[in-house]
Amino acid sequence: MLSLRAGYDTLRYWKALQRVAVDHATAVDQMRLRAELQRHCRNLTALLDRVESDGVAVVPGYWSDERCAQARAEIDRLLLDHPDAVRKYSRGADKRMYGVESVSALLADFHSDPFLRGFGEICGGLALYNLATLGARIDATPENNGSGDGWHRDAHGYQFKSILYLSDVSEGNGPFEYLRGSHRAWRAAFDTVIGGLPLPPNSRYEPAMVERIARGPARTRYFIGRAGTLLLVNTAGVHRGRPLGGGTRHALTNYYYHPFQVDEDRIRQFLPLMPGTAERIRRDLSLAGTGG
Repeated sequence: MLSLRAGYDTLRYWKALQRVAVDHATAVDQMRLRAELQRHCRNLTALLDRVESDGVAVVPGYWSDERCAQARAEIDRLLLDHPDAVRKYSRGADKRMYGVESVSALLADFHSDPFLRGFGEICGGLALYNLATLGARIDATPENNGSGDGWHRDAHGYQFKSILYLSDVSEGNGPFEYLRGSHRAWRAAFDTVIGGLPLPPNSRYEPAMVERIARGPARTRYFIGRAGTLLLVNTAGVHRGRPLGGGTRHALTNYYYHPFQVDEDRIRQFLPLMPGTAERIRRDLSLAGTGG
């Protein structure tokens, strides 16, 4: 049975979180940022428009094949060198290390890339802080659920991530999938009504729910690409990494938050972190005057 009340409650929840962000985060000078980033990215406007309308924009060839090969080797090395910092999902297929920038100069380049943070700040209009960079490898196993362990949102309202494919990604080895437009508040409310989605703050969805709201050939998009492909994503939209049918996929992901959203509880959410990462976060936030 359709529940209009559920849709209304979802919309109200999203709007409330957006007001909290505006009240507690620092506004950025979007015009200045656009001018700065435009010098390094001629199609900046098209990318921003795509994230605004669809939720995801794609930049092919952001890193070279050689650099991606080195990064894959770094992730494999770190998995062996820091077993206590590896978190496993999707029945052990999805291996994740948060804070790889703290132990690898090469992977730190992605973490500190000013274009990525600036892009997310233009999209949301508010200052962002890169909490940690995820270095991940997911392997095809008979029962893997894909990266992220199924369909979900990272937040309700606005959440920015930059994702870099370090492996060639085809339809068969776990491309990123996204429900087009699901990052918009009105669409989240509508989808809750027609799909019977659980009310927020619940953010994980059964495949049957997603099938109900994804009808139509243009709604669900998947993103294949060569190693070095960059995805710029509002992960408040419904998304997943498709389950792997074969092979292995390596990727880097930057996790951006507004500084006021980062405290000890947030740090604990990501434990275990790579050595030095928690200390760096606390130091950064103390220097920024936000506490920790």
